Amino acid sequence: MYFPPSEYRKKIKISTRCFIADVMKTFGELDPPITEVEKNWFENHPQFKHIFHMPQDGNHKVMGMWMLLLRNARIAKEKEAWFAVNGSPIRYGIREHALISGLNCRNYPLNYKNSGGTKFVEKYFGRGIIRYQDVKAKVRERIEPTRDRLRLLVLYFLSSVILGQTKSGNEAPPVDPFLLRAVDDLKLCRTFPWGRLSFDYMMKEISHTMAHFGGEVKEGVIWPIPGFCIPMELLAFEAITELGSKFRVAVEDASPTCPRMCQSKFKRSEMKGFPLSKINKELGNTKDIENILSVSEEEQTLLDHITEPEDIRDKDDVIVESWMKRLGRGYVVRFEDMLEEDVTAREAPPIQNGGNETGGTTNEAGENSMKVNELVEMLNSFKADVGQWMKKIEDKVGEFDLRLAASEDYVQEVGSMAMNAGVGEEDNSKRPKKRSKKN
Repeated sequence: MYFPPSEYRKKIKISTRCFIADVMKTFGELDPPITEVEKNWFENHPQFKHIFHMPQDGNHKVMGMWMLLLRNARIAKEKEAWFAVNGSPIRYGIREHALISGLNCRNYPLNYKNSGGTKFVEKYFGRGIIRYQDVKAKVRERIEPTRDRLRLLVLYFLSSVILGQTKSGNEAPPVDPFLLRAVDDLKLCRTFPWGRLSFDYMMKEISHTMAHFGGEVKEGVIWPIPGFCIPMELLAFEAITELGSKFRVAVEDASPTCPRMCQSKFKRSEMKGFPLSKINKELGNTKDIENILSVSEEEQTLLDHITEPEDIRDKDDVIVESWMKRLGRGYVVRFEDMLEEDVTAREAPPIQNGGNETGGTTNEAGENSMKVNELVEMLNSFKADVGQWMKKIEDKVGEFDLRLAASEDYVQEVGSMAMNAGVGEEDNSKRPKKRSKKN
């Protein structure tokens, strides 16, 4: 685990860089007003339509995401994250990102970074550095509704929602070069796998967040989460039944073919959000947690269209592989000791420099449990045994090489002696035989 249980009650202020509400507001205030052609381009877009159809909220509810990040498991894999909540690991991978967002998460086109062109951006921004604030300012200018204005709106949307930057203002990094090229080709903007791009971007930010905090939370700090964070924002409420029923409510007129973010919305509240303490309270000691989000038939149809079958190559991780085997047999994965630690840590006052992570895993059928520390010891012992075995094999191979070299020398020596002996016999055979003396 990246954080010990002593950190589970610590809160920070998360500042998202996914400006969906700002985009909707800006589109509504365009001068001249947004045209039907421009509006239809977004609302009928095979991917972006879900963002325009989803229930709109002026504020992101990010404490569920922070609760997960505090429980991020330290694994070798780079293409997925697992969050151990109440001892139950919850997966966040490309499949979960697609299921919640509905964005295209298929493979990148070949050489996609060279797609599109620079004609549009050079015409309206020149050849210098282009930052997000420059794009936003240009959108607010009075530009007649043309194909170029549509390109400008698409660039503003992509840099506001899909790949928002960590910093803003003069210190902000340039807009992603691929976005600047992509808007030159609006057909590419319809078919490109924006879901995969936004997922990869989010995985980098999760890794960056873990590296920044280093296992200890300093309360009160402001931490930015750039990019399309909606799937991570909703994951806890989709995987944990108690949180979903407490904070989310179904959208009555939602189409069954829509992704999860369109199927439900946060309940109305007088507050802009809800504190971490409230999430911890509702979390309680629940075990009703999905390790991997289950899908309906309609959702499976959606996933078949927007994902590739087992397409991601990732690093091996023996722990995650053991979880997947267990899930494949129909069991759940849960660490009972970690459940106790999680609950205890939320009930006790925060402790600085918390202890080590331990726990146990079990399944609902009541199979034998195994402690995490026992599993670690077993893996370390196995690792040591493998090392010893490899050392013995290397020694044996070295010994064999020495014997083989000695044998080769001996064979060569014997061969030389045989050849010399053969030459001697041949020479002797050519000599005239001496006559024996007669008495």
